[in-house]
Amino acid sequence: MGNVSEKRDFSVVNKRLVKIDSLALACGTSQFTDDIEVPGLLIGRILYSPHAHARIKSIDTAAAKKVKGVLAVLTHQDLPRVRHTTAGQGYPEPSPYDTLVLNDKARFVGDRVAAVAAETPEAAEEALAKIKVDYEVLPAVFDTLAAMEPGAPVIHDEADAKNIPDAARNICAKYDFEVKESEWFSEADVVLERTYKTHWAQHCALEPHVTITFFDGDGRLVIRT
Repeated sequence: MGNVSEKRDFSVVNKRLVKIDSLALACGTSQFTDDIEVPGLLIGRILYSPHAHARIKSIDTAAAKKVKGVLAVLTHQDLPRVRHTTAGQGYPEPSPYDTLVLNDKARFVGDRVAAVAAETPEAAEEALAKIKVDYEVLPAVFDTLAAMEPGAPVIHDEADAKNIPDAARNICAKYDFEVKESEWFSEADVVLERTYKTHWAQHCALEPHVTITFFDGDGRLVIRT
């Protein structure tokens, strides 16, 4: 390997470099997704579930579709059941394929129930208010350990979800390892055995979560996200 302290004439490593987009970020001129003006875009809005766990018995979108400026109202009945994961690991993806764009079952408050596309935000909001949903409210579980107990409500009871280690016990991810009794423990003055929990974490981005899609002049679907 050679001497690690040996100086090498790298062009990037161990050099002070100017961040390419630093000036634009500092001046507020960076072009993020929502800064791009595309004429003729529709406004999308989502109807979210008010229940932590509920099955959708029926959805009536007739009144929503009649709102002036509304071009589309979609529910789970309008979309194919294509499962995807929200984890985003490398391929082959080991994470649960447990999510549909729109589902007939809500698994948390805020789960997606229906989608509206309209010419204006006002029309989209009016259409959302006119969607009638008949829910079968199901027992919910709000504690991680309680969710794994026998008899707990099963959140993923559908057969087409994949990569869920133990759906019957609500275990969506699993990693097995063993710490064996060793001299480390026998020689230690204090040994602590504790259970740790972490909160839900989301990295803080400089821009909001935005997606803009359109067909260009050659008929290609362009997605900015």
